[in-house]
Amino acid sequence: MLNVFQISYLTRAGDRLIVSVWVGTVTLAIALLATALILPLSPLVGAGVAGSFCLIALLSKRTRTELVALRPKVSRKKIFGFLALAIAIASLMTRQVTWYDTGYYHYQVIQWLEKFGTVPGVALLFPNFGFTSSWFAFAAPLNAEIFDARVSAVTNGFVFLIATLQFFICLTHCLKRKAYLSDWFMVTCSLILLPALMLVSSLATILVSPSPDIPVIFLVEVTVWSILGLSTCKEPSPASSERAIEPEVIPLFLAAGAVTVKLTALPVLLISSLFFIFIRGFKARRFLIAGVVITVAIAPMLISGAITSGCPIYPSSLFCLDLPWSPALEEIKQTANGTHGVITWADSPPSGIHPWLWSLWRWFNSSIQRQFMAFLVLFSIFPAIYLARKVKMDRFSEPLWVILIAVLGIVFIILQSPFFRFAIPYLVLLPALGMAIYFQNNFVAAFNRVVERLSSQFPLRNLYRFMPIICLSLIAAIITSYASIDSSQLLLPPQIQRISFEKKQVNDITYFSPIQSILCWATQLPCTVEISPNVKLRNSAEGIAGGFVRIRN
Repeated sequence: MLNVFQISYLTRAGDRLIVSVWVGTVTLAIALLATALILPLSPLVGAGVAGSFCLIALLSKRTRTELVALRPKVSRKKIFGFLALAIAIASLMTRQVTWYDTGYYHYQVIQWLEKFGTVPGVALLFPNFGFTSSWFAFAAPLNAEIFDARVSAVTNGFVFLIATLQFFICLTHCLKRKAYLSDWFMVTCSLILLPALMLVSSLATILVSPSPDIPVIFLVEVTVWSILGLSTCKEPSPASSERAIEPEVIPLFLAAGAVTVKLTALPVLLISSLFFIFIRGFKARRFLIAGVVITVAIAPMLISGAITSGCPIYPSSLFCLDLPWSPALEEIKQTANGTHGVITWADSPPSGIHPWLWSLWRWFNSSIQRQFMAFLVLFSIFPAIYLARKVKMDRFSEPLWVILIAVLGIVFIILQSPFFRFAIPYLVLLPALGMAIYFQNNFVAAFNRVVERLSSQFPLRNLYRFMPIICLSLIAAIITSYASIDSSQLLLPPQIQRISFEKKQVNDITYFSPIQSILCWATQLPCTVEISPNVKLRNSAEGIAGGFVRIRN
């Protein structure tokens, strides 16, 4: 895509490679979600979609030329370092998936996509089955029966690997004294996020799962990194071709892709859209391009939502359609309240106290983690004050747009769904950006002198000699920290949990219901606790593949 639209502001090979991987991942996820509208996402279909994109990419002469130019830069040492990093992360991910939401609905949705594609009215069986995410579509071809429910966490392991690789690339730029503000931001941000995802128990549990929370965390940071990277590209893109598009389309597309993964990325998309439209001065052409990019990116998500639940942005009742498979409006509102209805999460407030303030207070007192989240929100005020003094307050200042993303994101999450896992990508932005600017302004010269002195006594290339020891030590530490892991799991992850279930019948639907549990995990389809008697098959001849409809009185 970078070559098709002649986006050439990324001149460093490492940056261009990592952006290509992120853009390619988002593109493939969206394409698979679109494919699921007409076909089940079997391994063969998934391979076909991915292979088609690869063939299309290779038709570009610029892409082939770039691949040839990249080959001499890929040394054996770099390949070994990458493989060692991949093995270390694989050893981290080789644990049984225990994240609650995976058993609740994530893996079931993935199974529906893999076996049947997008099924009309599946939200009638269980409301959460209507949640649409391109990340589930991305995972579906990798979770066929042949894999025996063992590789559901591989997609999150993949993005964790790419994020870690990007950290090392940016760190290398810093060590070579060729760093931009975007590099310092990614280094400081990664030093917060990567350890948190491994060491904070709640986040570590989510990491080893197919949860879309993990890719959204990284996509928010990568979008911000790409915005900051544009500070090195102040001149307009050369209009050498009608296909050339301004480089600001990269953060816009990444933000739109993040929204297809999870709606918690909406603040990033809003600010990225305004950034694209106004950073070089408002022009109708840029407004039109932004509309086209966003529409193409999110259209599969909207259509999928309308098919599964009758609501394009389910569980929001906004724009819901009255279709044969649409749940009752009250059921949709009840589901929405469970995900982002903060006021409904607490009992009635005392007289004279606003319901939202009362709900927020009850939320604050409900757990230590939420109190810690509130502390981080308040702590963000300090880097915000520092940034307000250091950042130029006009539309041409990329850091200002990052501040807007952070502030809007924090406010949005607090008002809609104040969970730590949703808030963390926004909470780290202000501290990471503040540290990056402070470090760049105050310590770069001193840092460069230290690096130069160390390099003269111990060349950086000698680090490659210690890569085997470093990576093997990391693998050993990970395995030791999870000593309960069976030795057989070092090569193949364990299965997702299996549960006891009973077969039930409602109208013409035969389904499986978990016994003494509400989690289905990897139980065969359809699985849910209980199906309403007002639900039946949409087409008896097609069975559950044909979808479901609501019986109306």
